Amino acid sequence: MIKDREKLVLQFIVQTFIETGSPIGSRYLAKKLPVEWSAATIRNIMSDLEEQGFLTHPHTSAGRMPTDKAYRTYVNAMMRLEKLSLEEKNLISSMMIDMTEKITQIYDGVEEVLYHSSKALAKISNELGVILSPRFNQSVFDRLVLNALDHDRILIELTLKSGAVKSVTLELHDSLSREYLHTIQSAINERLTGLTVEEIRKTISERLSGLRSRFEDREETFIRIFLDSAESLFNFEKTRTINFAGANNILMKPEFSNSNDVQAMLELLEEKDSIIQLLSSQSHENGVSVSIGEELGHLPIVNYSLITANYRIGESVGSIGIIGPKRMRYSKLIPLAKHTAHALEKVLNTGVYQE
Repeated sequence: MIKDREKLVLQFIVQTFIETGSPIGSRYLAKKLPVEWSAATIRNIMSDLEEQGFLTHPHTSAGRMPTDKAYRTYVNAMMRLEKLSLEEKNLISSMMIDMTEKITQIYDGVEEVLYHSSKALAKISNELGVILSPRFNQSVFDRLVLNALDHDRILIELTLKSGAVKSVTLELHDSLSREYLHTIQSAINERLTGLTVEEIRKTISERLSGLRSRFEDREETFIRIFLDSAESLFNFEKTRTINFAGANNILMKPEFSNSNDVQAMLELLEEKDSIIQLLSSQSHENGVSVSIGEELGHLPIVNYSLITANYRIGESVGSIGIIGPKRMRYSKLIPLAKHTAHALEKVLNTGVYQE
């Protein structure tokens, strides 16, 4: 717990540093604070805050800067959330409306939506906008459709309850009749529909084992090939992607004049698996998560912060993120993350974007 006057000084320092990026001195605060305190009184308060771990100061200046602890206290207890402007909401909605007109199948069209969403997120936030595609392996399987392309190739369409559709071509040695394809299609659907993709991947051999004895050698061969390919057929996670835009937004900020910070960000962008793991690991309360500096763990981005929110397509969960310097405008970017996640969820589940 900090005293009221310490809270006032700390809140003002954090807000001012977010706006300017410059260390804050006691004389400046004496002129700007809505109370008549002397510079000496303010220096004492700042000294107390520094002893408590809320403030630090660079060697080249007598001014103070907020620490990770100060940002955390500000986000948790001092910040007043802002509202998105009509122009900002219109930018998101126009992008959503434009993209819904182009979607034919969610699994094929979702990447286009996520790519443009990350661009809109970066443009509004002036930070790095990151969007992680959903974890479709969590989805419930709806149905499988088998279609003969020619005498030795089968097109397999896998549809999830979330609306995701995956199409795979399977090479065979012999042709199969339409009657057989319809029969085996019905038999597979009967055994797999209603299970999650992950459950199917773990138990498909057991669930389809009795089918092989029902058919002749040529038809039994298809079931064997199907089972041998099941791991990749039902792997919706393998194509999980990360979309990001706005790297220049943060690399051009003054705090990234240090070549080590620039290198850390470039390494993060190259290691996409690290970003996927980072976004997937966030714990969301009230729909949003904020991680500041060292809270991000072992990744070489201790001078950054991350705001994330989840969106859903059916049972599948994806994440959006905003990465920027620790002095990012949390009061604006938290509502932006929540709004974008809500908009994505709306359009990807219904195909229609409405406020």
